[in-house]
Amino acid sequence: MEKGRIAALDAGRSIAVVGVVAVHLSFQFPNLPDSVALIARMGQYGVQLFFVISAITIFMTLEADRERFSAARHITLRFYIKRFFRIAPLYYAAIAIYGLISWAAWRSGYERAWVLGAHSPADILLNVLFLHALSPSAINNVVPGGWSIGVEMLFYLLAPLIFFFTLNGVRLAIASVSVLAMSAAVMWVVGCNGAPDCHVANNTFLYFWPPVQVPCFIVGMWTWFAFRRYLAGASSVTRRVAWLSLTTALAFALATAALGVWLAKGHEFAPFFAACAGAGLLLFVCSHRGRDAGQLGQRLFKPCAMAIGRQSYGIYLWHFICTYATFHFFERVFGRTDKHMSLALFIVTIAIVLVVSYALSRLSDRFIQARASRFSHRLLARIDERFRVASRR
Repeated sequence: MEKGRIAALDAGRSIAVVGVVAVHLSFQFPNLPDSVALIARMGQYGVQLFFVISAITIFMTLEADRERFSAARHITLRFYIKRFFRIAPLYYAAIAIYGLISWAAWRSGYERAWVLGAHSPADILLNVLFLHALSPSAINNVVPGGWSIGVEMLFYLLAPLIFFFTLNGVRLAIASVSVLAMSAAVMWVVGCNGAPDCHVANNTFLYFWPPVQVPCFIVGMWTWFAFRRYLAGASSVTRRVAWLSLTTALAFALATAALGVWLAKGHEFAPFFAACAGAGLLLFVCSHRGRDAGQLGQRLFKPCAMAIGRQSYGIYLWHFICTYATFHFFERVFGRTDKHMSLALFIVTIAIVLVVSYALSRLSDRFIQARASRFSHRLLARIDERFRVASRR
């Protein structure tokens, strides 16, 4: 069961991170065919798929700990420790590395914005404290793409509370409505200043900040609640359900495109629809594992997808280095190619960036994440022992 669950979620992560890499590289190829450019732009919603998978993982982890431990305080403390040491060490390394790259670019005569936007020491501090998703200047200027990490870390503050409240479907519905209502209220009062005709532009602070993105986690919570037996591999997805989930995913993806990068009718709603599309895609992915995936998929695609999925966090953080490098050294070359050559170079560049980012992720995993993981395991063991001793008294 554990093995099937990991495979399904890692496959989703690989799809998400490939989409993110594709969208960031697509802007360097102005002559891409329109249809390819649109599909590549849809890659930005890979972040919302990450959010859905994150919510599933959160509930999955908390449920596993609840079966082992009885005290809610113990389970909550374990959750925060595991999440912090999973996210923070690599993110702190990214703060330092991108700061050095930005400084080196500035010393070499390049504009600061070539790497990062303007930010202050206070913005760096907000990133260290994972409060940068609340600040327009800090949210995405210290670490490229760091806005999604800030949103996720803020959701972690609510996750155990939501988990222990939502013991059944009714309570989950109450929690979902409450979170959605709170997000809408904050968006209207703070983001839009009470204006009835407020619209959110893509890739702006109001698009990045939590009230627009947190509903994606609600979709992930419902996905786990409704389909956990499929995601965990306890039940097989029938062919009918598989095609229904794929159809649903495509319908929500089309709605996402209409609201977002295609027709731009409502960027504030696009993330929620993208999350729904991601949930349908995950269910479809669950139906294509094991012998159903085919011999070629077993030998080639599946191992690659699992490897990319396992390293998706590192790939997400480090692919910006490759993106900036290609932009700096190949901007004129990419801009002069025709549609067919642009498409070929685009595909090759995505593959190269994924390979290099994967290698960087493996290195950071070995020298940063692995050590952080060992430390967190020792810390968790001490905490478990203290709670066991306390329970005997």
